Amino acid sequence: MKRKIAWLILSCVIVLALSLTACGPAAEEEEEGGKTVVGKVTEEEAEEEEKEVKEEKIVTTATTPTYGGTITVAFGGDIAAWDPTRFNDSSTAAMWTQEKLVKGDWAKGPAGTGDVEWIMPGLWDMRYDAPMLAESWEWPDNQTIVLHIRKGVHFQNKAPAFGREVTAEDVAYSISRKLLDPNSWNYPTKEEDRLLSVEATDKWTVVAKPPEHMHGSLIQSILAETWIFPKEIGEGEITRWEDVIGTGPWVLADHVPDSSVTFEKNPNYWLEDPVNPGNRLPYADYLRFLVITDPSTRMSAIRTGKLDNYRGFTWDEGEGVIRTNPELNYSKYLRHTAPCIWMRIDNEDLPYSDLGVRRALSMAIDRDAIIEGYYRGNADKFCHPVMPCGELSDIFVPLEEQSAETQERYEYHPDKAEQLLAEAGYPNGFKASIVCQEANVDVLSIVAQQWSEIGVELALDVRESGAWTSIQRSRGYDNMLWAQITGIYYSVPLAYLDDYPQFNRSVGYDQYVEDFFREKMLPYRGPIGDATLRENLRELVPYLLDLCWNIELPSDHFYNIWQPWIGGYHGEHSMGRGWWNDWPMYVWVDQDVKYHYTGQRD
Repeated sequence: MKRKIAWLILSCVIVLALSLTACGPAAEEEEEGGKTVVGKVTEEEAEEEEKEVKEEKIVTTATTPTYGGTITVAFGGDIAAWDPTRFNDSSTAAMWTQEKLVKGDWAKGPAGTGDVEWIMPGLWDMRYDAPMLAESWEWPDNQTIVLHIRKGVHFQNKAPAFGREVTAEDVAYSISRKLLDPNSWNYPTKEEDRLLSVEATDKWTVVAKPPEHMHGSLIQSILAETWIFPKEIGEGEITRWEDVIGTGPWVLADHVPDSSVTFEKNPNYWLEDPVNPGNRLPYADYLRFLVITDPSTRMSAIRTGKLDNYRGFTWDEGEGVIRTNPELNYSKYLRHTAPCIWMRIDNEDLPYSDLGVRRALSMAIDRDAIIEGYYRGNADKFCHPVMPCGELSDIFVPLEEQSAETQERYEYHPDKAEQLLAEAGYPNGFKASIVCQEANVDVLSIVAQQWSEIGVELALDVRESGAWTSIQRSRGYDNMLWAQITGIYYSVPLAYLDDYPQFNRSVGYDQYVEDFFREKMLPYRGPIGDATLRENLRELVPYLLDLCWNIELPSDHFYNIWQPWIGGYHGEHSMGRGWWNDWPMYVWVDQDVKYHYTGQRD
């Protein structure tokens, strides 16, 4: 009874504190599934105002595609590098300046048929893809991949290609640069997993030879993950923004470190709008990214129209913005990662090598109270190891359909947690420490208070972002680590495999998972067996949950907010594997609507 009273008091304090700092209406009712909300505070029918001088109507929401103007968005940090082969491509400019062989089909998203949401970065499903620089492809056997390159596509008119046409030699060079260069961040760690060869057999045909067991995986890597460069790039790293070149819709025009990145329209871009055929993309003349690290500054910029879009407002920030600016469009979403507490289970001197201890720690967290008291309902309890989004609905198994043991682990059972600790030899609990960042302190402080009720004393080792990143990549923590885990289906097993230390943060080893991955997942990656891979992963998920190598915390909701003058946009974020924030090429700026709200045109 004392435990319940203490936690009730803490919950009331949390609710009171939040009500004083983030008062506002509750979020609108979510769609079935509760994962994405797209809404407007304005009426469904756009208001129209008479312009007496011109005798025309000005709508307050962008409608018909128009050319010209500038799209301005914000990032929380600067471009980290310029070479997507040497660095993770999400930290480079590649998704605006370069292209791959296939890409998610914009017309199958919210702008068209609505078959896919296009909000989950890293997702790849060939059912929703469209050919890009590869017009078609085939695999006559398990050791051959044949690519037929699209004719008539030209590199941007700058050095070293100067606008020449893309050929098979450029594609073969780019594949080799990604998969056969030891300096590439995608270079396989195991020799037996590497591509055997790749060559241009004529001007428009590329033939790649993968090891048989890597056939499906390398189809995915080549088609959906390889950025195409001109072969004149040669060896070495691209280190200057002036040297970035590709076939994409945008040409890098300027970079001011830690301030802004500016792109101008590629006048020779080849692709038409798949939703509005005949319209050559992109619509806007310029795309500009502003580096704005301060959350309040981002909120002010979107409120005053200095930003056209920002994706990443926390739930309380988002509620505040749409309350003061009801004309803004917004979508509410879950990130593609789930926050977890990772425990070193490789050290038998630590309590976490005992499965009972790990389960006890999970059952000693009152997730429902955290969701209602801290997040005011703006969080989901169960998003691991597969994210609950529409594109993964055939793999995701809701918590209520999981085993009784798994469901119990996500419930609050402090008495049973104490019993499990006693059975493991810790009747009085133990001391623990966790490496985390400042942004995690509030939630982890609640966890620490709840764990104290079962005798576990948790100390927070708070590090700045750079130090935390270094520690988690090098496994430089000796007890616990707070970190996100990716919930995209083909990345899920990596957190449980010995070959992937950058993902396996509990430093565990399980022979069943190792064998399952090699026999039932790796051969099916890619289009040749994607349905089988998804079915097999659904089979594996309960086993991964039973391992309890990490303890999932509630995943909070975020807001994507954009201006009413941005037409053709519905909250899209990622158009398939390795594409991030590439949506600006498909949308337009309605200058009349912008003038209506701001008194200015671009």
